[in-house]
Amino acid sequence: MKLDMHFHSTASDGLLTQEELLKRAKEQDLEFIALTDHDVVSYGFREEAQKYGIKSCQSVEISAYNEAHDKSLHLTFYAKEISQDIGNILQWVVRAKEDLIWLQLARFQEYGFEIDADGFYDFFEKLWRKKDALNKFDMVVFVFLNEKNRIHAQQLHAGNAITREDFYLQYLKRWWDKFHEFAVMVPNYEIPLSVCRDFAQKSDAIISIPHPNVTFKKWGIQEFEKVLPHYIEQAWVNAIEVNACATRDWVEAILQAKEKYDLFLTFWSDFHKSGINDGKHWDFWQSNPFLSPQSLEKYFQEYSHKIYSE
Repeated sequence: MKLDMHFHSTASDGLLTQEELLKRAKEQDLEFIALTDHDVVSYGFREEAQKYGIKSCQSVEISAYNEAHDKSLHLTFYAKEISQDIGNILQWVVRAKEDLIWLQLARFQEYGFEIDADGFYDFFEKLWRKKDALNKFDMVVFVFLNEKNRIHAQQLHAGNAITREDFYLQYLKRWWDKFHEFAVMVPNYEIPLSVCRDFAQKSDAIISIPHPNVTFKKWGIQEFEKVLPHYIEQAWVNAIEVNACATRDWVEAILQAKEKYDLFLTFWSDFHKSGINDGKHWDFWQSNPFLSPQSLEKYFQEYSHKIYSE
């Protein structure tokens, strides 16, 4: 069975339109797809997919926050119908992201970086990126285009060279010491797990932890196994994603968690654009080599009736 339940369009931070994605899915003979744009429910996408003879559902990737463990994470969400009040709440998240971008750019300036805010938006507009779909890593990409900023980042980093990826992780991700000094936070930027649980109840949804091999990369499999029960209890998580780039060890850990907690499995690529294979993202519908097509179909059929009707 050919499917992909995790990919993005220009409605958030993907580089292909929904129509372009549907054409590609048709060309590649996909049978089921689910569009998981960041905090943007895929209203209308299922009906467009049907025109191509492809099954789909309503879906979204939610920016969530685990207060108990002080962790930001994403949760992918799939249902036959996602109520409009959920979509409205997520619109507040999108607006909060816009506010955060503006304030974080100002914080960069406070720390001595050369920032042209108008130039920032112009740069990404030329890449067909929507203003409300930009994220913190986009800011770092833009800042590091300037050689003076790269030198300044090294000076901030005790004179040690630092890549834009490491700067993003160490200065703008919640689990690093420098986050509370350097990063800006705004209200409504992330959805608490308790609200995610309410979402799941309202929609009888599949709610999955995507790419755990990436989300828990810093801490490893043991930490994933340790906190998974909390997500199951607090957010009603009932599924885990097998990411296309997950190693054999991670796939085995995910399968063990599935059996232990009676969870479902969701799948694969976290596609944003072609040509990426960075340990998290891969090409559209690219499957994980450690899961057979036969087992994929078996796992998907366990819950397919919950998210689409024949």
